[in-house]
Amino acid sequence: MNDPESRLAELLKAGVGDPPHRVTVQAVRRQRARRQGVAALAAAAAIAVVAVISAGISGRLGNPRPAASPTVTATPVPCRPGWSVTRGAVLAGHQQDRLVAIAGSGSDDLWAVGDVLEHWDGRRWAHFAGASPRGRQVSLASVAAVAADDVWAVGNFAPVGLAPSPPLIEHWNGRSWSLQATVALHRLTAAAPLILTSVAALGPDDVWVLGHPSSGPADVYLHWSGTSWHLFNGPNLVSPNLGVGAMLAIGADHFGSLWAVGGWMRGHGEAAVAGGGVLERWNGRQWTVARRSAWREPLTMMAPIAPGDVWAIAGGSFTTGGINSSGGWGVSPVQVLHWNGSTWKVELSLGRGSSIDPTGIVALSADDAYVIGQDATTQRPFIEHWDGTRWRSVPLGPAGHIQPLGPNSLESRSPSMTVTSDGSIAALDTEGLTDRTNFLWLRCRF
Repeated sequence: MNDPESRLAELLKAGVGDPPHRVTVQAVRRQRARRQGVAALAAAAAIAVVAVISAGISGRLGNPRPAASPTVTATPVPCRPGWSVTRGAVLAGHQQDRLVAIAGSGSDDLWAVGDVLEHWDGRRWAHFAGASPRGRQVSLASVAAVAADDVWAVGNFAPVGLAPSPPLIEHWNGRSWSLQATVALHRLTAAAPLILTSVAALGPDDVWVLGHPSSGPADVYLHWSGTSWHLFNGPNLVSPNLGVGAMLAIGADHFGSLWAVGGWMRGHGEAAVAGGGVLERWNGRQWTVARRSAWREPLTMMAPIAPGDVWAIAGGSFTTGGINSSGGWGVSPVQVLHWNGSTWKVELSLGRGSSIDPTGIVALSADDAYVIGQDATTQRPFIEHWDGTRWRSVPLGPAGHIQPLGPNSLESRSPSMTVTSDGSIAALDTEGLTDRTNFLWLRCRF
């Protein structure tokens, strides 16, 4: 059984990946209720393609002619919990096939981004070329969906020679992708290259993008108000003479409060050691450091639920765009933390050294959280679920499903996970360079 259809039949027969019976989605529904202009469920909306767009480095790009996109049907597809195994949608001969982030409005409207752009309509994956002028290769780092016709993605263009990698922001309006060329972004990148790492979308008129320049310790926050972009500087994390720091992820809790996590390294280069973790909050006027929420290792990912209820991952892959422009460290130990409003508590220790690579965390409540990642050596993925009492491993399927890579494999995989706008949970993993297979796990909303 080597073809995806046979493997899917094997999975369904084995009943792999059945979700827990109890799902807490009240908080998600409260968040959806406050979003302006979001259609009720939009379960059948035309699905938007997270297309890669050229960055606004010129400052006067305007809206390029949209690239041709596959036809997306508006017929709702019932959610089928557990694993599905289907062929990916990478074009023949395409060797850059990493997918690093996933988001969507529902189980039949998911966008996967990375070196390529793919969309899941509940039945199959489709490849989208995006709206990048002149076909320049890009790498998207993050995607967020408000609705089926309101999707945002951020990242950077591939470098050309010694030139820096320009940043890009793109938006899908249900019909086409468009470049978001902002004056603030142009002014900033004219002085220093900017790396965009994360996007959070609360509504059509409330979108935040996080990035950091290649020089200086201060991060940059861009805000879309529905009519224009505004630039906010983050707090300086650490003196350039002591080390480098960066915020890595931005997110909103179920009540609309904004958070960001990151950290700093003491020293430079290979001799640098972990300096600490930082949690920042938006107070309505500026970004400030939550002083009581410091941690001893950099915080690399998070899943905020409420002001007194935040999940985060400490350790793992920590990168900066500071003085050490190629700065990248494997920080250990890797731990899953929970913030109760006053203190952090270690809820799960994933491992020490560089053997564990966490790639995502999502949470619906204090007793309903997931962590996804992989073994850094074998690249075999894992999914762990917290039910308020204990952690349980989500089954990865029978023999032949999401197998570890061979010792000579050149493949790079990065499992990702998201909570969709309607409260479903989706996890994605990929394998195969030429005829790639996508492994999608769903826990349907209730």
